[in-house]
Amino acid sequence: MEIHAIVRGSCERYCPDAEAKMQVKNSILKKLLNYFEYKNGQKHVPGVLVKEFTRSAADAKVPKAKDMRTELCLNKTVEYLLKDILLDVRKPFHWVYDFIFDRLRMVRREIVIQQFQARQTIKLLEPTIMFLAYSRYRLCTEPIERFDPKICNQHLQECLNMTLCCYKELDDDCSDHKASTLQDVERRCFIESLYQLFNLGTPEALVRGLTLPAKVRENAIFSMTFDICMNYHRGNLYRVLVGLPQLPHILCAVAAYKLQMIRRQLLDIFTHAYNNKQLTVPTAYLLRLTLVEEPQVLTEMCGHYNIAVTADRKAVHFNKTVVNSTVETIKTQREPFIEAKLQRIYLPEVLLLKKLWL
Repeated sequence: MEIHAIVRGSCERYCPDAEAKMQVKNSILKKLLNYFEYKNGQKHVPGVLVKEFTRSAADAKVPKAKDMRTELCLNKTVEYLLKDILLDVRKPFHWVYDFIFDRLRMVRREIVIQQFQARQTIKLLEPTIMFLAYSRYRLCTEPIERFDPKICNQHLQECLNMTLCCYKELDDDCSDHKASTLQDVERRCFIESLYQLFNLGTPEALVRGLTLPAKVRENAIFSMTFDICMNYHRGNLYRVLVGLPQLPHILCAVAAYKLQMIRRQLLDIFTHAYNNKQLTVPTAYLLRLTLVEEPQVLTEMCGHYNIAVTADRKAVHFNKTVVNSTVETIKTQREPFIEAKLQRIYLPEVLLLKKLWL
């Protein structure tokens, strides 16, 4: 078997010259450029080009150094995508997502080709994880032709697994004398928390949380997140729902994907606990408990599961004989309390993990 030496990129541009020239040359006939790569949206006027994702063929040769970007350039590329492109409002966000998703995927491919070390990989993958986590919430109500949550989830899990492996490699590497800075530890704690929420209810996530280094387990954000996960494992949904609004922005957005499932489980508990013709539960109490802000939303949720609401809509009557236990769980929605948190942040700063708590 032929063993190739590791090739380090030497290109300092977002898109290598050879690829850029080819795309510009063919852009008029084949429209190879993305909307965000045209100058000010003008057709046929190239602006800033970013290397797009391409699959490697089985017989493909190892790319040349000039066709791959340096570590510094890759970091600048990620920053450009999550600052300039992310905030571009000329097109709907699903356009922005598709472009950034593709270009970040190519960054990941170059990480693998150049066989970056753990610290290099972490620095590039952490913002990618944040972008995917935010996007899956931002686009959760979009139709499948605009956004496929399964693909997003798959790539988010892959990036998380790869990053967590790098963390473990650094933990196990006694020869690595470069001490992690306080910011490195805080970034890791945020990503570890995100992993826990994304995999809420899985034994693998709980085991990892219990075996992490003390510097992670004792972090305020991770400790709060892991308490929520442990309470979910114990079946204490009240503590889970009380804890979720205390989490910072993106972690709340990640937890939103589990929120409808948790609400359904809670209503199921109430269905059995208050299964009586004379008993009702006040709507105001359920609103506070389920993190639902509008009574109309709660009424619609109860109607979806065939749970009766009194005529004045001030109470809910649970009857396990008529509740619809086979209907699909309500799809993830954008939650007002999470929207309020996201409106208070400068998004690029958060996705690039420069400011994690607000």
